[in-house]
Amino acid sequence: MNGFLPKLTMYRFLLLGCWGLFLTACSDPTPHTNAAKLNEAPASAAERLNQAFDSVTANHEFMGNVALLHKGELLFSRATGFADISTKQSADMGTKYRLGSVSKTYTAVLIFKAIAEGKLTLEQKVDAFFPELENAAKIRVADLLQHRSGIASYTKDPRFFKYHTMPQTRQQMLQMIFSYQSDFEPGSSAEYSNSNYFLLACILEKLHGKPLEQILQEQIVMPLSLTSTYLGNQVTPEQNESYSYRFEAGWQLLPQTDMSVTLGAGDVVSTATEAALFLDALFNGGLVPEQHLTTMQAIKDGFGMGIMRYDLAGRVGFGHRGTLDGYRATAIHFPDDKVTLVVTSNGENDNINLVYEALLKAFFNDAILAVAADELDKYVGTYVSNPDKSDKVVFIRDGNQLVHVIQNEFKEALTYKGERQFLFEQMYGPAILFSFSENGAELLMEQDTFSGRFTKE
Repeated sequence: MNGFLPKLTMYRFLLLGCWGLFLTACSDPTPHTNAAKLNEAPASAAERLNQAFDSVTANHEFMGNVALLHKGELLFSRATGFADISTKQSADMGTKYRLGSVSKTYTAVLIFKAIAEGKLTLEQKVDAFFPELENAAKIRVADLLQHRSGIASYTKDPRFFKYHTMPQTRQQMLQMIFSYQSDFEPGSSAEYSNSNYFLLACILEKLHGKPLEQILQEQIVMPLSLTSTYLGNQVTPEQNESYSYRFEAGWQLLPQTDMSVTLGAGDVVSTATEAALFLDALFNGGLVPEQHLTTMQAIKDGFGMGIMRYDLAGRVGFGHRGTLDGYRATAIHFPDDKVTLVVTSNGENDNINLVYEALLKAFFNDAILAVAADELDKYVGTYVSNPDKSDKVVFIRDGNQLVHVIQNEFKEALTYKGERQFLFEQMYGPAILFSFSENGAELLMEQDTFSGRFTKE
């Protein structure tokens, strides 16, 4: 991933990387205007969640599992689709999925546990572990955790797609990482790199004198009484592990990335429920001391330490998202509301985003505000940036929805927030708030720290 794009154009280019162990944080400029109705009977929330899940999966191709915890208790879980399409093996709540980059949160927790035990410090340089690595004497453990090392990501190497389905030794992977030139001076910038977390996993193995799998079992799985969380190997349907697929006029089986390649960066396999239990335990003091959790959540240049920040439906959450082959995972905890929502999928499309957002809004019972069609017509048209006439924003109407047209190709329906404000929410980047003047002639666009004014043609 190439960091954040300029604020004005970020929303137009949301294809944020190559092979998918990457995620970005997002931020929503709108205030939280719909108070969560958390005091109502849980059955009411569960009913809404069931209705939302049925609705979104009936209208969109989706395979996977969901789990929602409220105040530490499992409130809702559902499964749909197949773990193995060839044998018609249906998915259930015990089906296991590869979590992709959500694995980075597990690796970060193990690093902070080592710090709490006095085995490591955030300021410690990594030259003692990797003397052959460029800038090793300048790179801190903190830089690896927060993607500030300058080490190039091995998943951006053109050779990656030639070997990613074949087993690789630790030394083979390390030699590739050591061969890269630094992208920037350590600590001076930030860029997402899977190499960082591969190196962190190797540090853990050197510190403990054990393989990462054993460290994970001893320090996370067993203390939390988990039974279906481990580092992956070849998919075994007989153990209720899912294959992954891409939807192209039907679900097509995808090749498996060998998990030796994803060490520390994308190697955890789990169920949606156990991933939710892990994340909930992390944010409720069950895994690392509070001061370390605070450090993990501190966002700099878009990255925490094994954690990203997400602003969804006007609420702040922390967690991670992941992509590996056809697998997708989104795991976010919303601390103010004591809610943890995890969606795992083995079907490569973006419908996991629709499922996640629909469930989140259903749980919070956020009201959908209506707007008349004749009111929407005032905002239909092309708006031109005041300082840059070549920069244009286009809107059309589809029934009672205002739709944002991106590059004459993509169409995104906007959420009406009231007071002539429409929101474009996205899982991969900052939300955009469009505010129109009363007569529709002027437009204010806000995204994160960017603010731009446009005039209707």
